[in-house]
Amino acid sequence: MAFNGVGVLDGLLYAVGGHDGPLVRKSVEVYNPDTNCWTPVADMNLCRRNAGVIALTGLLYVVGGDDGSSNLASVEVYSPKTDTWTLLPAHMGIGRSYAGVAIIDKPGF
Repeated sequence: MAFNGVGVLDGLLYAVGGHDGPLVRKSVEVYNPDTNCWTPVADMNLCRRNAGVIALTGLLYVVGGDDGSSNLASVEVYSPKTDTWTLLPAHMGIGRSYAGVAIIDKPGF
């Protein structure tokens, strides 16, 4: 698997999407360094590779990427408590692949 998005949430490393040869994946695996084990979790709604990934307030966000034929403008959010992915209604105006994402520490946020 290559071109996965990677994010860290609550000390666990998440590898999202990517591709395996010509197939773009929506699968997600989580690595627990305490047990040295990888475990599959719920698949994303969309196949995507080259996506930006970031954790915020106990959730994992996956931004953009591409599905093998076009750049994606969508954003998905993962809840480890429910093991579910939700497509957010808000999306970028232009699809982007290899997007960098960051959290800006804003008072009151």
